[in-house]
Amino acid sequence: MDLITLLKEADAFDVKQRFIELVNSYLQPSYGSMSKRDFEILLFMKLQELGAIQKDPNLYQLIKDLKISRTRVRNLLYEAKMRTSEEEDLDKELIQLLQKPVFLKDGDKVAIEIQNPLLTDHFRFKVKELGFITDGSFSAELVKLNYSAYIALVESMISVEAKNATVKLLVDADIMEDTSFKGVFTELVKKIGAKIANEAGEQAIDEAFKYLSPIISGKVGDAKDILLKLFKKD
Repeated sequence: MDLITLLKEADAFDVKQRFIELVNSYLQPSYGSMSKRDFEILLFMKLQELGAIQKDPNLYQLIKDLKISRTRVRNLLYEAKMRTSEEEDLDKELIQLLQKPVFLKDGDKVAIEIQNPLLTDHFRFKVKELGFITDGSFSAELVKLNYSAYIALVESMISVEAKNATVKLLVDADIMEDTSFKGVFTELVKKIGAKIANEAGEQAIDEAFKYLSPIISGKVGDAKDILLKLFKKD
């Protein structure tokens, strides 16, 4: 659905309010003093607030809708996100993305798909802080990292309660002897990677999400049966 159609379907009061806010900002400190770049960013943000453009849209869809280059779209996304997000917001988004890795077939690596370039930078910064590197050479939106980096990042970002619950579940079931989260989660990641090695696309992502989401979101108890089944010997 195109932008104009989405705006026509938006709540009239919301459209009026956003337009007033847009004009009010443009008048500061005087009419015409705002740069073209700042006006474009502001308009982009108002379209996001109205739902005509999603907060984290599909990059290709946005290129088609706005009829501008990939570079300009990425710059708009970067600036809009930077002006509306705190580090805590970026961390929350990153935790969501960590639940949906793509397990790659070329060794012990996963890839994380990130549409917003600011979030990509935040992701790379977090990984670098832990002493690892990422690989974005294949695609700017698909960031690769090895198992060790992925495991270290998850460990650094989830709650102590979530880590303890995961360890307790698998140690109590006599599946793991290692009582550290790093050791337990490493075995889990290897098992999940081996299990979905022959799956592809959305099916592989959904399968990984099924196992990883309860651990990362702190709800490991909800996935007790499937996690224990993962280690069951045939």
